Amino acid sequence: MKAGIIAAGEGSRLAKSHAGTVKPLIPVAGKPLIHWVVDGLRAAGATSLTVLTNSRGTAVPPSLAASFPAMKFDFVMANTASSFESFRLVSLRLAETEEDFVVSTVDALIRPEDVARFIAECRAAKAVAGLALTLHVDDENPLWADVDANGRVGAIGGDTKRKDAVTCGLYYLTRAATRRFPEAAAHSRLRDFWKELVASGEGVMGITLSKSLDVDRPEDLGAAESFLTTETKR
Repeated sequence: MKAGIIAAGEGSRLAKSHAGTVKPLIPVAGKPLIHWVVDGLRAAGATSLTVLTNSRGTAVPPSLAASFPAMKFDFVMANTASSFESFRLVSLRLAETEEDFVVSTVDALIRPEDVARFIAECRAAKAVAGLALTLHVDDENPLWADVDANGRVGAIGGDTKRKDAVTCGLYYLTRAATRRFPEAAAHSRLRDFWKELVASGEGVMGITLSKSLDVDRPEDLGAAESFLTTETKR
């Protein structure tokens, strides 16, 4: 399995507490945030990672290369205009050689066993695409998703009824799914692409994982450290 990490955002909210440090390298429980994401993907079976940073993230590639010498990295630098453009860039790059792959945001903290299960269940269902979901909601603007009895996402965002599960920053895609990508300027947000894909009836799987966290704000750091040092060790 090859995977991608989107680490091209500005991280403006976290910058308030870590001036001069780009979001991927902000320390959490003793090591940079992006190192935790790489650890999780590696433990789930990823042997190669495409990592997207912006022009401020020049310190990220050497940090990863030094800490993960056995991992094959494909570093890409681009100042993208939106989260969708970043996702599209990484996905299309992976689809050049892979039939399927996963893409993670840089702030998605997910147990490695959950990452592995997510991949396995999407593959077993022969899904064209998949969304990792969590019942743990700690976001000021969550993206809700309703899953039907067959495990497919039936509604997303404002169209949801139950509002019990939210996306958590981990995505499964196939080469076939990337053929549905519009131009980069078509969406200003990644969530708008997923809304469109679900509405198309393509058949997006929704896999509910155990507790996961994202790290967007300074107040998220304490919860993230507790999660990484205690709950992920169970």
